[in-house]
Amino acid sequence: MKNNITDLARKEIVSMKAYRSARSEGLKGSVFLDANENAYSDTRYNRYPESQPDKLADLLTNVYGVDRQQIIVTRGSDEGIDLLIRLFCREGLDKIMVCPPTYGMYKVAATIQGAEIIEVPLIKDREFSLDVDALLCAWEPAIKIIFLCSPNNPTGNVLSKSDILSLCQSLSDKSVIVVDEAYIEFANEESVANCINDYPNLVILRTLSKAYGLAGIRCGVTIANSEIIKLLLKIIAPYPIPSPISDIVCQQVNSNITQNIISTIQKEKELMKEFLTKIPSVKKVWESQANYLLIQTVDANKMMNACLKYGIVIRNRSSDYGLNNCVRITIGSPNENALLREAISNVKKNIISG
Repeated sequence: MKNNITDLARKEIVSMKAYRSARSEGLKGSVFLDANENAYSDTRYNRYPESQPDKLADLLTNVYGVDRQQIIVTRGSDEGIDLLIRLFCREGLDKIMVCPPTYGMYKVAATIQGAEIIEVPLIKDREFSLDVDALLCAWEPAIKIIFLCSPNNPTGNVLSKSDILSLCQSLSDKSVIVVDEAYIEFANEESVANCINDYPNLVILRTLSKAYGLAGIRCGVTIANSEIIKLLLKIIAPYPIPSPISDIVCQQVNSNITQNIISTIQKEKELMKEFLTKIPSVKKVWESQANYLLIQTVDANKMMNACLKYGIVIRNRSSDYGLNNCVRITIGSPNENALLREAISNVKKNIISG
């Protein structure tokens, strides 16, 4: 029986002494001759940045409503995925569990680390809900991390909070439950980040790429109990967040503006859904609490090619588990959405319907 979730972490990381960069020492001064920087540069970026820039971390702590010691700022949430697998999974020994169809980076990061992947599919005929019983039945001690995506990419559904917390409770000292909330700002349900104090094995991934419109910046956070964060800080790169990135995020993140954009996206999504349900070649449009719609068509490749003739790129998800002839359509600007509707409306029937 493990009494601390960090007992699941790789022992060599728990015991290792982390690299200490010059800036991580936290020494205050006005003349810095400790990091072999170029003092002759006329740019303000001649100095190494803080490992976890205070101004940025404080801002994101406030945005996500958690304590400062409960977050680590990363280069997008993808880096958080990679760090967690490196922290908990030993090559050839440990495993992760995923619930397809879902975001592909969990499997990619696990494969790079040499961790085996166990798959327990979502229940398609129940709007892609979690199969908690099947997850627990398939669980084994080697499974260190279970990755859940909510809203799920590419299906757009929010996973039941009670199901997530039930898993956390059942596997409280056995596995880390990682909930990827990249799209949660678009959802009607709230984040489960407010539950981390009650469930030490719960970890949340967040990003500024989606609702905040900063995909090119590559900035996200991992939210977890402070003991997990301490270990992640040991293995993250010494200077993960460049100073210009930190500056831009601090200037651009505005919750009021973001909420207005989210409202517009939600309205546009409903218009797009209403339109697609009237198209004969569209067999199904799933409910979505994200900024995209998953649809099943008569022929996904023909739908893709028809849109490409208008210069519109959508995503074919037919290779995902259970998503034959499905495409994912991001909700664009009003003008982009109008162009998509025009493209689909003007496609000859034999091109789409086959």
